[in-house]
Amino acid sequence: MLPEYSQGHDWKVLLIGGSSGVGKTVVARELSKHLSISLLLMDDVRLAIQQVTSHETNPDLHVFLNYEEEQWGNAESICADWVRVGNAMRKPLQAIIHHHLIVPDVGPLIIEGDGILPGLTGQFIETKVVSTVFMVENDEEQLLRNLRSRGRGFNEWNTPEQKGFTHASWLYGQWLASEAQRHDLPVIDAQPQQTLLARLLASTKGKGTSGVG
Repeated sequence: MLPEYSQGHDWKVLLIGGSSGVGKTVVARELSKHLSISLLLMDDVRLAIQQVTSHETNPDLHVFLNYEEEQWGNAESICADWVRVGNAMRKPLQAIIHHHLIVPDVGPLIIEGDGILPGLTGQFIETKVVSTVFMVENDEEQLLRNLRSRGRGFNEWNTPEQKGFTHASWLYGQWLASEAQRHDLPVIDAQPQQTLLARLLASTKGKGTSGVG
């Protein structure tokens, strides 16, 4: 059951960030359902942009599509390229948020994705209705279990590839958490899952963007 304050949020846009496999989509979908709020997946936006661009015109968004097999074994490189993709998604995400804020009489919106970077919300200094929270999974073994449970072709990889990708996701999650704290944005642990939704709502209560991070 959701806490009483779940209906009293003051944000118009809620951003939920975190690395791959921490459970962002699950909790965002649950929150969207309970509050009757629209949900936008950043992966959908990225895939749409990839369809109308190329590696030549937008190399940052196509970086993973052009990976060689051996590159998937370099966790540090994968982590750095996630940051690269996040920076490439900054302007599209800003445009989506700005447009949502200026259109009258539209309801709140939840946006989730691993391409949401902590520095983004500092751009919205004119409003306090953009709230951001980052999820982190500190247990790398739990992250591996999550990714295996999620599927999406992950289980077709061999064990070293799975563990390499998981380590990359863990590194990226630690970087996101560190940057979020530097920007004074809330970071919540993905565990325990039973209290995740309540903790997420509590972390964003009355915490819209108020300044440049």
